[in-house]
Order: sequence, then structure tokens, then C-alpha cells
Amino acid sequence: MGNPIYELSKLNDISAACKHAGILLERVNKANSSILAISDLVEPTLKHLISNAPDYFELDADRLRKTLENRETTIYSTMCVLVEMGTLAMNIDEETSGLSWVIDDINSTVNGINDGINSILDGGNSDYSDDNSQGAADHE
Repeated sequence: MGNPIYELSKLNDISAACKHAGILLERVNKANSSILAISDLVEPTLKHLISNAPDYFELDADRLRKTLENRETTIYSTMCVLVEMGTLAMNIDEETSGLSWVIDDINSTVNGINDGINSILDGGNSDYSDDNSQGAADHE
């Protein structure tokens, strides 16, 4: 049977895991803020283009050509912005997945500490063993 007091030293592991979780949340918040900022910039621009679209039948050939070229440029720029937003969304997904692992590790460590404490309270007569403890790990 292992030493249940050892589990109390794992509080440092919990602290490190919480710090790592905080870093992951900060990354998620930055990516989310970027997506919101991009949306705030793109939406009014596209609405303006749609609401101020000229009547193509009233344009001469040169103005029609220029208008269509501008539309193509706008569509390409919008596509680039959407690709960036997709990348940011994937980053959010990845970081939240990492956060899930950190939370699982914290939970595992807390359960090990609880087992250690219960073993002490039971006078060392529990089924607890150090081999069953898991500890928080850095998943970065």
C-alpha cells in the first residue's frame, strides 16, 4: 500500500494544470475576439455593397467592367477573411479540446487526493494505492 500523504503533494499538479487551463482559455478568448472583430468589419462592408449596388443595365461597358472587377476583388477578399475565420474557429476547437483534457487531469488528481485523505481518515485501511493515482499532466 502506498503513502496517502503523497497525494497531498499533488496540489502543485492541480495548480499547474489550472494555470495551463487559464492559458488555454486566454487563447480561446483571443481567437473568439478576433472572429468577432472580423465579423464587425466585414458585415457592414458587405451590406453597403449590396445596398449600393448599381443597376447594371444603366452602366456603360467601361463602368460595368470596373464594377464587376471590384465585385470580384470583394468576393476574393471576403473568401480570404472567411478562411481566416475558419482557422480561428479551428484554433478555438483545438484549445477547448486541450482544456477538456486539463479538466479531466485535474479531476483525476482531485480524486487521488480524496482517496489519500480518506485513507488517512480510515487509518490506512482503504483500497487506495499510489499505483492507482493519475496526476495532472501538461498537454501543451
